[in-house]
Amino acid sequence: MDTRTAVVTGCSRGIGAAIANRLRLCAYSVIEIQRASSYVSADLGQWEKAPNAWARAMEIAPHGIDLLVLNAGMSSDGMFTDAELDDVKRCFDLNVFGALMLAREALRYWVAAHRPGHIVIIGSQAALPGTREANVLYAASKGAMHSAVGPLAREYGPLIRVNCIAPGDVATDTERALVARGRGKGTEPELAWREVAERSALGRWVQADEIADTVLFLERCEAMTGAIINVSCGTSIH
Repeated sequence: MDTRTAVVTGCSRGIGAAIANRLRLCAYSVIEIQRASSYVSADLGQWEKAPNAWARAMEIAPHGIDLLVLNAGMSSDGMFTDAELDDVKRCFDLNVFGALMLAREALRYWVAAHRPGHIVIIGSQAALPGTREANVLYAASKGAMHSAVGPLAREYGPLIRVNCIAPGDVATDTERALVARGRGKGTEPELAWREVAERSALGRWVQADEIADTVLFLERCEAMTGAIINVSCGTSIH
């Protein structure tokens, strides 16, 4: 495979960092877009900045861009009845509007250049049917992205592929903190984490490197487009 260039959003830690690192190990040139970056600094929660972020990425990609991984996102906790409009807007601005606007820029570039491209959306099992304990705002925002996968794949194939990975509970500091808070006061964090692991068919958390492996699988399997891949250790089975 020739050297490929990937743009990955939200790379400072967790899943995004694992994806960026794994791509580099596989000889990809990786351009990171995040709030504080030595590559492209941008807060995609301010979705109107997405075109400028893509333009800056193009400036430092001399051979063009082949892959866009939309990983940047925010989690949410608490009851929906406690949410304010600002909470809804903040969640959707980053998880939906920022992601879609950056995808739009990538699609415009690939279509105009008649160049093959690939978008991988990092969704969530929270948007899949039958998932337990999914936060309403987070599930709704990820569900919006899931629902875009098929139409995008149909509209821009055969030149461009669009796929989605729906992770389960991933062993990152952010996810563990959310789980601990969600169990309420008086519950030991280790107990809360163990309870989450035990509700999956495999009895464990997903590792961030396993999400990175799935990105590489989608890159290599060129027959796949319009797919939503459940990587949840069997927390969600349907």
